[in-house]
Amino acid sequence: MLYPEGVHIGQGGVSTAARRITMGRPSENPMSGERRRRVVVDVYLLLARDGQVLLSQRANTGYGDGAYEPPSGQLSDRETIVETAIRIAGGAGISIETENVTLAHVMHDVSGGGRIAFFLAVSGWEGEPTAPDVGWFPFAELPTNMLDRARVALRHYEEGMRFSTYPAFAPPTHLAC
Repeated sequence: MLYPEGVHIGQGGVSTAARRITMGRPSENPMSGERRRRVVVDVYLLLARDGQVLLSQRANTGYGDGAYEPPSGQLSDRETIVETAIRIAGGAGISIETENVTLAHVMHDVSGGGRIAFFLAVSGWEGEPTAPDVGWFPFAELPTNMLDRARVALRHYEEGMRFSTYPAFAPPTHLAC
């Protein structure tokens, strides 16, 4: 099969150059000329200890400022999800290692323009969070001023659910059991 210049298919799948074609703003599929939808990829850190989870208060984002959510950031070009997690941890004042990061939950947020959120559990870290906008909250007593999608994801994580769609939709009646 012929691929556009810069796209290579190897043992690991599509190369970084090919991934750039489908991430971000809508772009044209070089193979068919169709416009592709591009979604935002969010990465959240789930740092938990003694029944509590670390949450940060949003500020200067233009969306949900003042609300709490786990420390988060958006995937940058040519950055892996784990590299994003390490960057986010540094912003919270802690240091994490690749081997301490595992996938905890994936949420497909279809409430707006479309987002995919990776919630990554961190089993160990060095340092204590030093950012002024972070704090530890009991899972059972999360703040009331929390982004709803983050609250839902944390609930799913606690229930052992690995994937969710936000907002949750009931299956069409013809598909219900």
